[in-house]
Amino acid sequence: MLKATLDLSHVKRKVVSFVKNKVEASQTDGVVLGISGGIDSAVTAYLCVEALGSRRVMGFIMPDLRVTPEDDIRDARSVASELCLETKEIDIARIHKAFVKGLESNRLAEGNLRARIRMSLLYYYANIANRLVVGTGDRSELLLGYFTKYGDGGVDLLPIADLYKTEVRELGEVLGINRRIIAKKSSPRLWAGQLAEAEIGLSYAVIDQFFTLMFDQGLDVKTAATKLKLNRTKVEGLLKRYEASTHKREMPEICMLR
Repeated sequence: MLKATLDLSHVKRKVVSFVKNKVEASQTDGVVLGISGGIDSAVTAYLCVEALGSRRVMGFIMPDLRVTPEDDIRDARSVASELCLETKEIDIARIHKAFVKGLESNRLAEGNLRARIRMSLLYYYANIANRLVVGTGDRSELLLGYFTKYGDGGVDLLPIADLYKTEVRELGEVLGINRRIIAKKSSPRLWAGQLAEAEIGLSYAVIDQFFTLMFDQGLDVKTAATKLKLNRTKVEGLLKRYEASTHKREMPEICMLR
């Protein structure tokens, strides 16, 4: 197991400064963010409040009550309450149901639609309140492409996107976030029973070590895989996700005519 090399106190100060500077530069009145009950949104919410104060941070709890576990809603409410956030809770089930009415059924498309509905709602209320939309994605998810393009990937700033999932959990410890949330299995909750690690096929602890060796320490794929005793199939799966999701991490390409 690779040990964390980041000074988490320094990380906290840097992220807080980043959020504060982005809001000031945009001449907006604060931020909005979705609070899911998971570790990423909890850490992001805590850091935003540290940067701006609770009055300038608005939290949105947006379950689809047909698929979202009750404990996620409870944990999201707990985070919002601890931070004294103005919070709006919207069950997106009715919106989602109206949208897919008459369309052919597809679990992936319908799941991604949930993420895009949430993004639209965040921007709707951000427009009303003159605020920025804060994303809660981490580096592990971005490298894997494990997010919805123009869904949870549709944001104005990404405060924790240079932290691997395991580092976000460690930062959660520093921030004093409830250990139940820190230990909770990660899931975008795009459909019932979805779990990130089960879908990817590896734990974030292993994924983060592999990406650290490749992207941060410059090891080649074979050496990194050997060091972690990863079989070829698992490595190919990670690389396929990384390469296939390149378009998600880039602006749409322009056909240059001049």
